[in-house]
Amino acid sequence: MPNKTEWIIACETCSLDWPELHGKFGELMMKERCRMSFAATGFRLRTQDQLNVQLSEFKYGGNRQLAKQWGMWLGHKTPPPKDSCRIILAPVPLHWRKQWKRGYNQAEWIAKGVACAWGCEVSPELLLRHRHYNSMTGMNRSDRVGIVRNLYTVNPAARQTATSIIVVDDVMTTGATMAECGHAIKQSGLKWFGGLTLALA
Repeated sequence: MPNKTEWIIACETCSLDWPELHGKFGELMMKERCRMSFAATGFRLRTQDQLNVQLSEFKYGGNRQLAKQWGMWLGHKTPPPKDSCRIILAPVPLHWRKQWKRGYNQAEWIAKGVACAWGCEVSPELLLRHRHYNSMTGMNRSDRVGIVRNLYTVNPAARQTATSIIVVDDVMTTGATMAECGHAIKQSGLKWFGGLTLALA
């Protein structure tokens, strides 16, 4: 397990201003947007310019290690579910065009950081995305639900049995993406245990 110097993001004084949501309040906010057994998030993104800059740095700037460090922070702030026999973290996939453009999937590196803290496995290829769309920023839930319907499936080559799948993403907005990923997992016969996001929009 990484020591604190490896996963700490900021000094305690600076981080006091963060709208952290790990714990019951963040869990309830996530479950209002998407029905699932396990839910955890790190912080609320609104009005936090410094945190927005950090997310942009790894989402669009290609800073993999920053994404992993945030994942370690999230994993240390969020205890793994005790009633899960074997956890596998499944990052929300990007379409191959977007991943090629960015160079990597930020959700995968957040998941790698969480896995370092939890001591569990990451399966980057478990979920597949089948269509490409422009950014959904600014869309309401009904629009997003229509776009993401049947957007994801489970990759038969990466399918694992006797596991509890937790879907990992960088930011949850309406919960439509998380719900659709969970639906794909359940449709494949696997157990969708819940979701983990770094932030709530």
